[in-house]
Amino acid sequence: MNEYTADALLDAADTLFQNQDYRGALDKYTAVVQAARREFNRSVEVEALSQMARMNLLLGNKEEGGRWLEEARGKAYDSDPMGWSRYLGVKGRFEWQNNDLKTARETFETMYDFCNTNALWSRAIDAAHMIAIVAATPEEQIEWGKRGIKAAETGEYESWLGPLWNNLASTYYDIKKYDSALECYLNAREYHWRYSGETAKLFADYHVGMIYRYLGRFDEAGKWLRPVLAWAERLQNHSVIGQALQDLGEIEIARKNKNEGLKMLRRAREEYQKAKFNETRPEIWNGINDRIKELEK
Repeated sequence: MNEYTADALLDAADTLFQNQDYRGALDKYTAVVQAARREFNRSVEVEALSQMARMNLLLGNKEEGGRWLEEARGKAYDSDPMGWSRYLGVKGRFEWQNNDLKTARETFETMYDFCNTNALWSRAIDAAHMIAIVAATPEEQIEWGKRGIKAAETGEYESWLGPLWNNLASTYYDIKKYDSALECYLNAREYHWRYSGETAKLFADYHVGMIYRYLGRFDEAGKWLRPVLAWAERLQNHSVIGQALQDLGEIEIARKNKNEGLKMLRRAREEYQKAKFNETRPEIWNGINDRIKELEK
């Protein structure tokens, strides 16, 4: 295949996207659109337009992304499995980010059924993964999370299993079923360490330590969280530094070492500010400030 054909350029753009180079991927998808139009390859053009919308969404340019999604919508037809499925996946993500969860779920369910009918197994897994995120109840999230995991195992798409197990773990964590969450986080870690990049591996280790803390197994939590903290400091990942410090601080407080724990929480707050949690994660930012005030009384 000529490296400048629309199909080859789409493969290259998808690789950049999978490596989380969203700016580079956006530029490459733009080149894909141009090549697809020269070749009158409408299917690849729809895929690239949809992905241009998604890259803009990921880069925080939702309005610009919406314009590209609208252009993709005008060219997408369900007689084209590749273009239509890609369009549905991006459309659902815009609805999700607009907090229209009911519509997003309908879109992803349509995508799931369509992809299964057309043997697009990887995209069916993606749809199940997203339904598990937008589902209205924890029971539905668990059902679709398990369905996605089963589909990934059956189709031998093991690279999907890290994110899928991770999302299922998060659901169990939210409903305080910490034993089930631990099992899922350990499974997620196994696959992240096989297939994911360094940051995903870092978060995978962090989540294992975090859940041991919630289970009250403080010695085991520390064995995970202290190396995670050192690793995050080397990477200057302020989000993980803050989270690890907060967990380690709460462990010290639970062990009646209030002053040491409070020092760690204050350091965690500094890291959260560096990570701009005061702007982007108000629930975490307000939570740690309230906790520090409570301990300072």
